[in-house]
Amino acid sequence: MAEVIIELKSVERHYVQGPRKLTILNGADFSLKRGEMVALVAPSGTGKSTLLHTAGLLERPDAGDVILAGRACGRLSDDERTAIRRNDVGFVYQFHHLLPEFSALENIMMPQLIKGLSRKDAA
Repeated sequence: MAEVIIELKSVERHYVQGPRKLTILNGADFSLKRGEMVALVAPSGTGKSTLLHTAGLLERPDAGDVILAGRACGRLSDDERTAIRRNDVGFVYQFHHLLPEFSALENIMMPQLIKGLSRKDAA
């Protein structure tokens, strides 16, 4: 049986816009097993980016929990979340988010260099 590597349990995410509270994720449940591939396809404004940012620990859920590789992440400190993102989470964006002063390879190596690996090991 394949290991679950990402799991969202009853995740909620809200934004306040003036006097209104917008519910973007309402009790979202999701799991991804090692080796699976998933495509999120939906109209603009339906919460795809919010779901990805929450699953990738870029945003905190307002309720529920995100579990990465068996570790509950909802109550982790910012430093702990940053370490998990640096070591265990990667995003492939639809649009280029590369630093223009570096080559494509250097952009890919950047998280490992920041982590302290040598250029040779990061490549």
